[in-house]
Amino acid sequence: MEETFIFKHLDLIVYIFCFILSVIAGILVYSGLTTKGERMQTRIRIRNSIEKNRKKVVENSKQSKAEEWLKKAQYPLGLNGIRYNLIIGGFILFLITYYVTFPILLGEIGKGTMIAFVCILIFGLLALPHFPYSLFCFIMKRVIDYHNAKKYAEVFLLYDLLINEIEMMTVNRINTYNVLRNIKSHFIILEKSFTVLLSSWSNDEGPKVALDKFAEELGSKESQSLIAVIKTLDDVERSTALNHLKGMHSMFTRSQIENYRRRKKIMTDLLGIPIKATHFIIILNFMVVIVTMVTIIMSNSRL
Repeated sequence: MEETFIFKHLDLIVYIFCFILSVIAGILVYSGLTTKGERMQTRIRIRNSIEKNRKKVVENSKQSKAEEWLKKAQYPLGLNGIRYNLIIGGFILFLITYYVTFPILLGEIGKGTMIAFVCILIFGLLALPHFPYSLFCFIMKRVIDYHNAKKYAEVFLLYDLLINEIEMMTVNRINTYNVLRNIKSHFIILEKSFTVLLSSWSNDEGPKVALDKFAEELGSKESQSLIAVIKTLDDVERSTALNHLKGMHSMFTRSQIENYRRRKKIMTDLLGIPIKATHFIIILNFMVVIVTMVTIIMSNSRL
């Protein structure tokens, strides 16, 4: 069997062997015609060129659509734009090489090769960040919605913790910075935003600007209303602050109910992705079977 394989692909083996020898010969000729200093300068130029191209690729990836989606989704699984493009590009290249290029080189082109090529194209289309109806965009939208739902849940928690913290205070005046610092450890999604808020509290811009940036990052009407109350905590008495916060109770309750419904819907959509993918594969397989049967029938009818 091995001898048959060698003789069957002898031309390809000869080409590969000649290519390797040509590369070795080129290296030897280059080493003989250049000095050590020239070779070192060439290596430095090549290294600088590679480094420059690498930085250019990184900068371009930071401005890519994949980076934009993954940044909004808080980089799930540690993926960023360049990692995603490298993984998907490498996987597609492997599939094309294994299922398309090798069969062509070995002269084994058939219907299976064409079907594999079409399937790879469909997979590449589904993985495109630029295609609005791709599977990648669908998953990213659901991940972003789920992340926003958890963030809004923590905004509701911030509202409750503020009321509890102020109710337990024995002094009449409120120190907003100390209150926010005490409740910071209860948050996961908002932990980074809280850290930025507290670190920017005493800088030149002042606490109001820091709270405005915090509200902008939270990005909801309930958050805007809550931050507007937090801005006044240092200037009002404890009882007045509690009245303001408790007056927002109905609004936050409705918001939390809607947020819970949204999270349940998102989880249902995410858990339904494998089922939808299975249905798609079944339909695709059915179409492939029909096309193959029609092709066979037409071929037999011509004979």
